[in-house]
Amino acid sequence: MTVKLSISVPDDVAAYLQSSGNASATVTEAVRRVLPDARRHRRRAAARAFGEFVRSRTPEQAAADRDLIESSNDIALRDAAW
Repeated sequence: MTVKLSISVPDDVAAYLQSSGNASATVTEAVRRVLPDARRHRRRAAARAFGEFVRSRTPEQAAADRDLIESSNDIALRDAAW
């Protein structure tokens, strides 16, 4: 699927895109090079937030979480043949 967009760019960028022959492919390639960095940044931020959350848990809350996980695993693995 493709979407047609209209954007404004500086003159030097416009000149480069016009000379490239296929501006859509050029822009797509450039943006795809940036996407992994943005994804990596979001994942790091999420991991940092989760780490802060886990560190803020009391020992009682952590024990309750472990009990819930173990119970869930027991339910999920019921009748499973290993």
